[in-house]
Amino acid sequence: MTHETMKKNDCYDRYDSFLASAMHTLKNTIAPINTYVEMIQSGKVDQEQMMDIAEKINICSENATKFCTELMNIFRVRSEVIDIYTEKVNPFALLREYIYMIEGNLKQKQIEVANLIDPEIHLLSSKEMMVSVFMNLLTNAIKFSYPNSTVTFSGRIVEDDMYELSVSDEGVGIDEEEINLKLSDGTRNTTLGTAGETGTGLGLVLVKNIVYKNGGFIQAFNNKDKGATFVLTLPLYKEK
Repeated sequence: MTHETMKKNDCYDRYDSFLASAMHTLKNTIAPINTYVEMIQSGKVDQEQMMDIAEKINICSENATKFCTELMNIFRVRSEVIDIYTEKVNPFALLREYIYMIEGNLKQKQIEVANLIDPEIHLLSSKEMMVSVFMNLLTNAIKFSYPNSTVTFSGRIVEDDMYELSVSDEGVGIDEEEINLKLSDGTRNTTLGTAGETGTGLGLVLVKNIVYKNGGFIQAFNNKDKGATFVLTLPLYKEK
């Protein structure tokens, strides 16, 4: 067996493992709906229970839809079904807009977001994809942050033409070996947040693929005191 064949087989194995894991998660997300429907069909639930069941079905449906959307985006990016159109993007402005959009979520968990990105910095990236990156990184940080803590976005220029964007939280931290394995080969798992939040486990996989397609890379590590930091390195926009 040639080295090239071994590489292809390894790629297929990881792809099959990822797909199998994704389908298993989707099945587990949808399965409770059958139970709730059977409860309704039994005719043994009162109006109050009916409302509770309806809410649970709605949550299951929303989670399944979100999971399918993220899975679809990952395959679209990986298979290059869509081209990532790069343009002049201001990460400070994009993050500020998104923070405003999820202000309610932040207040609910009493978390502050410090936007320390230089307002004058511009990246050579896709605006649409960068919004998705911020959405997933901030959602992930909020999920694993303790109440009354801060999520900090900062950055610095490296190697003249690249920008290092850091996202730090004050939460539970991460298993560095596990998280970097996820970022390197696309494996995925889910962990409950500090307030019992659930997730699809695909957010960081999508971020990794977007960053890679934008000509950058991503790393993750624990902070010295508490929490974790994700570091994205992306191309700077330079005037011609």
